[in-house]
Amino acid sequence: MWTDASRERGRALIREMEELRQVVIGIGFRGAIEGGQSFVLAVRDDDEAGAFMPGDFAAMASPAKSYIRQPMILLAADSKRDPKGVIAAHELTHTISQAVIKNQPRWFAEGLAKYFETIQIDRGAGMVELGREPTTQGEPMRMVSMMPLARMFACDDLSCVDGHFYVAAWALFTYLTNARGEDLARYEAKLAELPEDPKRAWQQTFGAMPVEQLQAAMQHWLVEGRHQVFKYKVQLRTWQVAERVLGDGDVLAARALLRLQFQEDRDAARQAVVAALAVDATNVLAHVVKLELDASIEAGEARAIARAHPEDWRAWWLVAAAVRNSDEARQAQYTACELIAKNPAIVPPWQPCPTRTPPPSP
Repeated sequence: MWTDASRERGRALIREMEELRQVVIGIGFRGAIEGGQSFVLAVRDDDEAGAFMPGDFAAMASPAKSYIRQPMILLAADSKRDPKGVIAAHELTHTISQAVIKNQPRWFAEGLAKYFETIQIDRGAGMVELGREPTTQGEPMRMVSMMPLARMFACDDLSCVDGHFYVAAWALFTYLTNARGEDLARYEAKLAELPEDPKRAWQQTFGAMPVEQLQAAMQHWLVEGRHQVFKYKVQLRTWQVAERVLGDGDVLAARALLRLQFQEDRDAARQAVVAALAVDATNVLAHVVKLELDASIEAGEARAIARAHPEDWRAWWLVAAAVRNSDEARQAQYTACELIAKNPAIVPPWQPCPTRTPPPSP
């Protein structure tokens, strides 16, 4: 986590997020890789987050394959829009679930995250509660504003994701959890099995059920059905927090990444990259963003970055990009993949990632 919040808030937030991650994986995603690291940019407050956030969102997780090939979250360390602190759980659920189900329909991704953001952790009692009604900016969601399911299913980009959409996604996911739990589990397995065809996964699980029939069944359950709140006994770990001070180059590189990842503002990203490299010529993150912008990097420059940061897999990615189709590029890929193995949440630039031992020369 990189943050410009106070030291005390930064340490508290990373501990909170580690506890949430432990609980979310333990309850909902036991197949997820526990050792994988996400990259969290926790800016100071809502105003600062709003400077980089697309639309009227309080926080956002990157797609499964971000520009840095690693799950990433942007949020405010201290948010007046999130008085109950549910946003971190919501965004962490996105990053964790993406490791298990790589191609998720938008309604499923948001319904799942909305359901898991209701997690309440009582560390003293060692208890976790999941499944109560969610809130929006600290207030109960208004069920009267629910988007019709036909429109919700058709929504596949941020232009139609609003409060009405979130209500519908949460309602459908919660209905399926409570009333059709086995079907929901089969659907999740099918999504993982058929990552390129989520519509087929739905058809194979729920058949040709008309959306009007599903809407009626869900609304009947919302009024008269049994809504279960799940309770779990947990033993939370105590997390050690290491610290380092970010340099000016890191801060400017982070701005460049935020401009590119969340706003697609390539001009602003380029300006921040130039400023970052002016103060730190071998800053890895700045060069990764620059590679995305320019699609190339000079070999000498890449080698200097790898010498300065030999333990950063991205430095070797830059070398491989600079000296393509050569023995040096293959060796850089091997080195990068050895380092990637330490963080299985990373999506390698090479599919499959080359084996650690180079093949024998012909």
